[in-house]
Amino acid sequence: MKHLVKLIALLAFSQPLFSQNTADEQAINKLVQTMAEGWTQGSGAKFASVFADEHDYVVWNGLYMKGINPQANAAAHQGIFESVYKDTEHYATVDKVKFIREDIALIHVLAAVSKKGEGRPADPQVLWSGLLEKTNGQWKIIAFHNLDLEIFQDEQMREQSPVPPQAMYASWY
Repeated sequence: MKHLVKLIALLAFSQPLFSQNTADEQAINKLVQTMAEGWTQGSGAKFASVFADEHDYVVWNGLYMKGINPQANAAAHQGIFESVYKDTEHYATVDKVKFIREDIALIHVLAAVSKKGEGRPADPQVLWSGLLEKTNGQWKIIAFHNLDLEIFQDEQMREQSPVPPQAMYASWY
């Protein structure tokens, strides 16, 4: 009986923390969807609206932008939305959220881009990680790192993988 009382007390005290994480996870998912919508709409401003006033951004090809602001991020993305990624759609699936502290979260997101009307690609094309900070009740990305998922582009790499790619990236499917 004594153990049951302790268990009930533990569950009662942990519920507010769990609820907070659930609300925060929903807000983080919304942040990722805002980025995807910004991309699909061709809006650099909307895409960059989820980034902190000062953030780091690492592109899949190794381009490393330290301490940029949302305006610079928006301008850079607007340029690619009007050229190489014109008329494309962005798909994103949050794979993992890990709260480091109540105001710091690490996220991993599977993503892909396709021409408008082609639909969601069968496999993810990139995996990006973000370090997010919650300030004044709002989550913002303070560090972003995007990498190309070459395993889906190389048959030999897939065959030599110790874990099937579909298992590693199961949340996409």
